[in-house]
Amino acid sequence: MSAKQRSPEAPAELPHVDRWTLIGLVLLLSPLLTMAHELLGHAVTCVASGHRPSELGAYYVECPGTGPIARRLVAMAGTTVDIVVAALAYLAWRTVRTPLLRLALWITFTVKAMVAAGYWLFSGILGLGDWSPVGDGGLAPLPHPWLWRVALTAVGLAAYIGTIRLANRSIDAMLGGGAAARATRVRTAMTVYWIGGAGALLVSLFNPHGLVITLISAVASTFGGTAGLFNVAYRPTPATPPRPLAIGRHPALLIAGAVVMAAFAAVLGPTVYLR
Repeated sequence: MSAKQRSPEAPAELPHVDRWTLIGLVLLLSPLLTMAHELLGHAVTCVASGHRPSELGAYYVECPGTGPIARRLVAMAGTTVDIVVAALAYLAWRTVRTPLLRLALWITFTVKAMVAAGYWLFSGILGLGDWSPVGDGGLAPLPHPWLWRVALTAVGLAAYIGTIRLANRSIDAMLGGGAAARATRVRTAMTVYWIGGAGALLVSLFNPHGLVITLISAVASTFGGTAGLFNVAYRPTPATPPRPLAIGRHPALLIAGAVVMAAFAAVLGPTVYLR
């Protein structure tokens, strides 16, 4: 056997994702996924219902003058887009084999599905947000609001648990098991959580409505909505062989991510007013 051949007993190539490439990918995806929720969801539905958005923020859209039905459609549209994006990303992930693109699709469907389920949980438990049936919530006023809140909580919890399980199965399919896979899994999940959350927090501080937007929209949907990434990161490592997923350093991706995040903060952070 030649020196270039590997014996059957030789270990497989260990999974590895470059830290800076991963940071660049999160910086790039976070604003795009947020804009899908706010602009493709809330803003487009506002226009489609015959109204005109008055404010486009990084983490909120104002659509004045809507009646009960249109208001509810606008409120539900952001999460609906999240679900569609998550489903399409997952279907694409199942067919794509390019490591970097596959990782990007995994981040997309994991984050969007967690955020969608988190909205239902948030509105059900606290009675706030896009799906709340009480007070100034997106679906209010509805009869028997406590029943609606219980239903939202149950649906959100089931969807969130299902999302975590799917995220775990799919990342295991990419990384396999063993110490190197565990380290890569922890790095991936925690980078998505902390970089995505920190970016949302910083961008939201530019909004003109104060901490209410920061806490209810930006922080709740990122640090709260993607908390399931801790389970992805720190659950027991599966007893399977490692898989050879290797993603090296891509400086252009880091630059692109920084530029997109900066543009997102500069334009939508302080809010675009449409008069």
